[in-house]
Amino acid sequence: MVRTFLSQSKIVKKPLNQNYPEQPQTIGEHIRKKRLDNRQTQLEVATQIGIKENTLTTWEVGRYVPQVHHYPAIIRYLGYYPFIHETDSIAGKLLQVRYSYGWSCKEFGDVVEADTATVRRWELYKSSVHVRVHNKILDLWNALPADLKQQYLSK
Repeated sequence: MVRTFLSQSKIVKKPLNQNYPEQPQTIGEHIRKKRLDNRQTQLEVATQIGIKENTLTTWEVGRYVPQVHHYPAIIRYLGYYPFIHETDSIAGKLLQVRYSYGWSCKEFGDVVEADTATVRRWELYKSSVHVRVHNKILDLWNALPADLKQQYLSK
């Protein structure tokens, strides 16, 4: 609010930053859009996610992408699943489970008793998934809350 010696005052809304991501594509742009919409500082958001402020800066400007173990906190902050990939195949469901839990390929492999390279081949559709593992992936995917299954759709 601007105060003058006059008895009237005027409220002016601050214009959005030129770098405001109308149609966020990267996870950093999703975070930046939400942060600007909420009028939060980078420090506030970084604290909420559990990272350092300069780490958030590098994500927002696209210099780096978050490591998968940060995904659950980012998803909680955003309030939606920001990744866009198909989930009709078992490979897509595997990826969504892995991202939602913040698991590396190795950690996911430990859960389904497979090695890292095999998990990677499944994600890239280069290898078929054994029936036992297929069912385990479906169980994990079905156990995800509905909001984690809803992917971000740009307006």
